[in-house]
This record gives sequence, structure tokens and C-alpha cells, in this order.
Amino acid sequence: MGRTTKLGEMLLEAGLIDKFQLESGLSFQRNVGGRIGSALVKLGYIAEETILTFLDDQENIVRVDLEQLQIPPDALNTIPVAKLYENMVVPVEWQSQGRSRVLVVAMTDPTNLTLIDDLQFVVGSRIQPVVAPEVDIETALNRHFPAGRPGTHSVAPPWDKQIEILSPPVERKIDKSAHAGDRLDRLIALLLRKGVLSDRDADYLK
Repeated sequence: MGRTTKLGEMLLEAGLIDKFQLESGLSFQRNVGGRIGSALVKLGYIAEETILTFLDDQENIVRVDLEQLQIPPDALNTIPVAKLYENMVVPVEWQSQGRSRVLVVAMTDPTNLTLIDDLQFVVGSRIQPVVAPEVDIETALNRHFPAGRPGTHSVAPPWDKQIEILSPPVERKIDKSAHAGDRLDRLIALLLRKGVLSDRDADYLK
């Protein structure tokens, strides 16, 4: 199996899911997208809390409470907002390790080495993954980025502009009615010159 399925393999080896459930989760992931852990949870094969507890028990994997953390801007703004929402990750803080700096990033699957490699390429520094529930990650992102996920803002429907064009301003209608008498006078004068109306008929029309 590929590197991105490591969490599934670990859950299988721990006896938390069976082979059929793992294959079903991978099929769901291929068709719908997202993360293998989320796929297994959505299919009802395992609870998210079970996954989090399992990961928290693993060596070198730490669970964080995002509600209790004050995330500094220099960490938060390191990764583009669209990428944060796309992968459901949130930077937590910079840490110094020896002479280098490491960006701590909360994610639902800290065993996803492909994602970690991708984030390290974007940041240009090493990523230290920690684990947090997906709902907490999304809540943290929405709290720090009130505009929400890029590209999801509502757009005015095209018929709004059509209504605007088809409905002329009231002032224009009033303006037309104000000149109705002048137009009638010009019409009567034209008909008089052509002999279509007599003076008597013209007086009657006025």
C-alpha cells in the first residue's frame, strides 16, 4: 500500500478495523476524496475519538487542544489559506530544534507522510505533525479566517442584472409623461400642415 494509507494499516494491525473495512474506506477515499480516517468514520467503521486516542498513544504523536491555543500570526500565515482548508490542517507554532526551526502543524492524520512532505515543500522547513479532531481544526480555521474557505463566497445570480436592465428607473417614466403634451401639440401641428386635420378638429383635440 502507498504511504498515504499508513493510518489505515496501523488501525488494521491494531485490530480496530478489519481488512474489508479498510478496503471499503480506501475505495470511498478514491471516489470522494479526503483522508482515510475521515472515510472510515463516515462509513461508520470507527469513531473519530477512537482514532485520536489510538494516535495519541503512538510514540512521537501528540494530541493538542486547539481551543486552548493562541496561534501566533507568524505560524498561521505560513501556509496559504486555501491549502489549510483543502487538507484540514492548521499551523500551531514555530519551535526551535537545534539550529533550525520546525513548524508544528495540527492535522487529523499525522501519519500522512505525503501531506507532510507537501507542506514542508510549501513552508521550506521541517513539519512536526500533531493530531487534533477535524471539527476542532475547521473551527480554528474559521475563527482565524472569518472570510472562510476561499472560493466559497456567494455570487449574485445572473438574473439580478437582467431585472436591473428590464426595470427602468421610475424617474425616467415620470420624465416621459411630462413631455406627453408637447408631443401631442407637435403631432397636431404636423397634421394641420398636411391638411389631415381642420382647425376645428385641432381645437377639439386640444
